[in-house]
Amino acid sequence: MTQIERHSFDVVVMGAGGAGLRAAIEARMMGKSVAIVTKSLLGKAHTVMAEGGAAAAMGNVNSKDNWQVHFVDTMRGGKFLNNYRMAELHAKESPDRVWELETYGALFDRTKDGKISQRNFGGHEYPRLAHVGDRTGLELIRTMQQKIISLQQDDEREFGDGEKFIKVFAECSVQEIFTKDGAVTGCMGYFRETGDFIAFDTAAIVLATGGIGKAYRVTSNSWDGQGHLGDRVRSR
Repeated sequence: MTQIERHSFDVVVMGAGGAGLRAAIEARMMGKSVAIVTKSLLGKAHTVMAEGGAAAAMGNVNSKDNWQVHFVDTMRGGKFLNNYRMAELHAKESPDRVWELETYGALFDRTKDGKISQRNFGGHEYPRLAHVGDRTGLELIRTMQQKIISLQQDDEREFGDGEKFIKVFAECSVQEIFTKDGAVTGCMGYFRETGDFIAFDTAAIVLATGGIGKAYRVTSNSWDGQGHLGDRVRSR
């Protein structure tokens, strides 16, 4: 009989890039148990290839910048196909997310007066991209990966089990999501090295696997060709 490794988690996050790791952190902060499932190794997500920076209307270089201008830029760049509510939330919350990353340990480039530096990029009316040289994505992944590890270390000290609330399943690919009466009940996949099956019982799945570009015949994908963490496709 085929053996299936089984686990039960409050949340299963598929993908260990910037979006997936941030979702896992949030779920853990809410006291939920989280499985991070990645088809590669932790730290090898596509996010590491982003060079340009993360867009956030902090106004550090040009005080005229604000979330409303960022919202308009995002909608215009997406040819108004965007989900406007997602674009609005993105524009409003981006500064807090960048400042949050700094509290996690991200080392952003600075202006002469010590603020987080921001630079111009295509589609943005004002200098808006918070950056770390030409390796912003790598710094974001490094920072959130370290945050995951620090949370596991906290759980090790408090509960004697560093994987009590967050467990990473590397080189694991989910193939099927199960539902009942319209609600998620779990998912199933396999380990890429051995082919062994694994199943997760869960009531919540976060899809953070990228690949949205394949939904369109003509697309700039999630990137603009220059490593920019783009607002336009992401907020559709």
